[in-house]
Amino acid sequence: MRRSFLIAGSTFLLAGTLLFGMVYWAIADYVPHMTGWSDPPGKFSLALDATMLRVPYIISILFMVIGVVLFAVAIYKELTNKNLETHRTTTSTS
Repeated sequence: MRRSFLIAGSTFLLAGTLLFGMVYWAIADYVPHMTGWSDPPGKFSLALDATMLRVPYIISILFMVIGVVLFAVAIYKELTNKNLETHRTTTSTS
């Protein structure tokens, strides 16, 4: 079960990172062609809206968060399992 959490976590983290990078790459390619922008939303936000990449941007962040959470769950389960095994061996030998 821990292995499935690690595989899922790494897949989500890798997919989120790649999508995040591609969105930033598209924004960086689009920004030089902008004629102007207003200051409150800023250049980045207007470029996200103009290229219709706000949803992939949010999805990429969600994927990265889900991946980190799955990694944390796998690490927590591994540490608690080792702690239980250590506790069992010390109580059974005493």
